Amino acid sequence: MRVNLDEVLAQLGNPGRYQIFVFLLLCLNYFPLVFNHVIMAFFGSRPKYECHSKAYMNGSYSVTGTSYTGAAQNLSFTSHIESCSANYMIGDSENETVTCPDSTDGVVIFDIGQDEATIVTEWNLVCSQAYLSSLATTIYFCGVMVGGVVFGHLADKLGRKPIMLITLYMPIIVGVATSFVPWYSGFVALRFIQGILMQGLQTSTYTLAMELFLPKHRSYAGAILECFWGLSVMTIPLLAYFIRNWRLLQLVISVPSVLAAFYICVMPESLRWLILKNKVDEAENQLYKMSSWNKVTFPQQTWENLKQQLGTMDSNNKQFSFLDLLKTSRLRKRSIVLFYLWFAISVGYYGLTWRLTSLPGNKYLNFFIAGAVEFVAYTLVIYITKKFGRKRPLLTYFLLASLFMISAGVMPLVYSSSNTVYVSSILAICGKFAMGGLFSVIFLYTSELYPTIIRNIGMGSCAFWTRVGGVIAPQIIILDQYGSKSLPLILFGIVTLIGGFLTLILPETLHRKLPESIEDIEDKSVDEKMEGGVNSDNAEEMKSLNC
Repeated sequence: MRVNLDEVLAQLGNPGRYQIFVFLLLCLNYFPLVFNHVIMAFFGSRPKYECHSKAYMNGSYSVTGTSYTGAAQNLSFTSHIESCSANYMIGDSENETVTCPDSTDGVVIFDIGQDEATIVTEWNLVCSQAYLSSLATTIYFCGVMVGGVVFGHLADKLGRKPIMLITLYMPIIVGVATSFVPWYSGFVALRFIQGILMQGLQTSTYTLAMELFLPKHRSYAGAILECFWGLSVMTIPLLAYFIRNWRLLQLVISVPSVLAAFYICVMPESLRWLILKNKVDEAENQLYKMSSWNKVTFPQQTWENLKQQLGTMDSNNKQFSFLDLLKTSRLRKRSIVLFYLWFAISVGYYGLTWRLTSLPGNKYLNFFIAGAVEFVAYTLVIYITKKFGRKRPLLTYFLLASLFMISAGVMPLVYSSSNTVYVSSILAICGKFAMGGLFSVIFLYTSELYPTIIRNIGMGSCAFWTRVGGVIAPQIIILDQYGSKSLPLILFGIVTLIGGFLTLILPETLHRKLPESIEDIEDKSVDEKMEGGVNSDNAEEMKSLNC
């Protein structure tokens, strides 16, 4: 028997002031979350650099065993921007080659202004060490993958509130420690821990937010949360513009969470979790508090009926697992396609996000504009999905994303005009709009494609492939060190283009009956359009965010 808490919630506001207040507090959690997810775009930013000889810089030269001191005009020096070696010569025949950063006599000189300091400039992560910057991002998202497994189970066992509080406050300590760590190895270790905590914060925050509302309001709540994601992305370049030192910037994104200390007192536990765990007294106290805030009469009779249902619940319900996603032919096809779609969206989104700071033009302005267009994409999602369904917008966004990213990569290779590089940046920013649209649609679409009994498992499994994409994207970016700088953008475009073609395999879900069981997936009649449509927002009930 399924306990219907929605009947009680419907009599306590639609939604009421209490739900809106708590929801807005949860929305603020997205700022530290997004900051940590995308901050490596600035922490790992690589300024232009040259390789120099320490001896040349000091005015004392030793070439083939002979020492020279004196005027620099006796020495001819050759080095190129972003070259990992330098040649210097005294007279007509004495010549030495210096490599950076491996040679003991080589030193990397960065072209930086306003005292800009990144992990690249601090630890000389260029040339043979260039991969370490992308590796730091990969390690962070490995932590995110671990966090999804660990905190997903803990949130179900211990409750959403304690996990949310732990993963909101512990990152303050980890973040402050990160800002002072003197070694690269310590930096990546702390970032790995931060990734674990951030995924716990993301999962618990979204679950708490969704479980506040009736099904018909959850798509709107999800869209608003995504808008806060976009606002957070827009805030990052503003902070990075005024704070050019990565250590200070790390403090600025970590310490403000202290202001959320009052969450301990005001943040409620999920009513649905309390009911699921049969914590009736705690749930009743929370319902009384809610009715008081919303200035409505406590629905005593409805609550008594609900408690009677709790007493007769069948505790021997079947337990499902990941293997059930691959159990039947049609469900298996949907799952495999969805796994790739989530992977492709993640690769394109995060890859493009971290690539923005190395595109031509002002990196802070590029990042801000990309965040702004992403915000617009999030605000349009409700109208677009209600007007055009789910499949067509998803297909359109996939094709646009691939077109913009491939064009942004190919254009500098085809045209050598000085203005071409800026057109390439504009195309990449347009690609960011399409990627934001993809993330907006895929959550709703996926939740409607899976049957109710395994919807949460399906969403969680798709989220895993999102994390795989976050791990792979930085390694694609580093390929620009071994080939053309356009190669990562072209690869991102190809990955998303394949996703567009695979979308054609999936059915439309707008105004279609939502599947309740695995058998419904195999029954083709369930895919038939229902007269008058259905409220597809019910599919949001089991959805948990993992963007």
